[in-house]
Amino acid sequence: MTDDYQQKLAAEAELWGAESERVARELPPDWRYHRHLRHNVIMHAADIDDLLRQVRPGMHALELGCASGWLTLALAQQGAHAVGLDISDKSLAVARAYYDQVRASVAGTVEYRVADLNALDLPAAAYDLIAVKATLHHLVNLDHTIDQIYHALKPGGLLWASDSRGDEHLSSVLVAGALTFVLPTETSYADKFRALRKFGLRAPSRVKASIQADGLSPFEGAGREHDWLKLIEQRFTIERRVNMPAVTGYVTAQLKAPEAVALPFLKALRAVDRLLVRAGLLRNTGLVIYARKPL
Repeated sequence: MTDDYQQKLAAEAELWGAESERVARELPPDWRYHRHLRHNVIMHAADIDDLLRQVRPGMHALELGCASGWLTLALAQQGAHAVGLDISDKSLAVARAYYDQVRASVAGTVEYRVADLNALDLPAAAYDLIAVKATLHHLVNLDHTIDQIYHALKPGGLLWASDSRGDEHLSSVLVAGALTFVLPTETSYADKFRALRKFGLRAPSRVKASIQADGLSPFEGAGREHDWLKLIEQRFTIERRVNMPAVTGYVTAQLKAPEAVALPFLKALRAVDRLLVRAGLLRNTGLVIYARKPL
């Protein structure tokens, strides 16, 4: 790997490590707590709970891009022998410190290791389940990573992937922009009107960049030029594909309102959003995939 790649990797690790430390000061890295966060209630809880129902005691499980380790821990709380890999030492320090606190109550076991997911070297046929959440779109060597996942799963093993795929579509950008313009957010209405006057017809591109979190981290969106779903389809049998809502996730992150108001509104928006995606009127990028390695 080049010096530039190593520098970007170090910056990526530092950024997400600091984020893990920040969140851990407010909330333990444990799904029992994280599932009540607004974005998880609206966008992720049902799918993660469904994943956890796939776990049987004694299974060997791996999470790629585990950050502070709450999903790896949740797999172990279901009885799995779970391994979490991440590039950030700081994130893994948060994960290990919390696991040490709760270890006695965990049915399975947990191990956290530092790893560059672009340069994996996993053992053959070692895992019954591999999970990867919101990580594939950061990877520049996706073909190798998917190959390694296939190599490391046992025949019949399950790959669970939750991520965005490709660029946001104009219809979704326009609807998301309109909703966050009229709804209360951290940005004042005066600032919203000033931005609209300033950017004019360029406003949708600004909204698109915000939805995609362009520039958030050194590798944010680096994997968008690769189609991770096609790479998985070439190697695995897709058992189930869940289409995420197109705009609800972004609105959830932006909306400034008490939970008693926000949650009912966002749940209703999610239902309408899914219907519009199903009808082809909105195009989503978020997917959850259940893929099985052939026997």
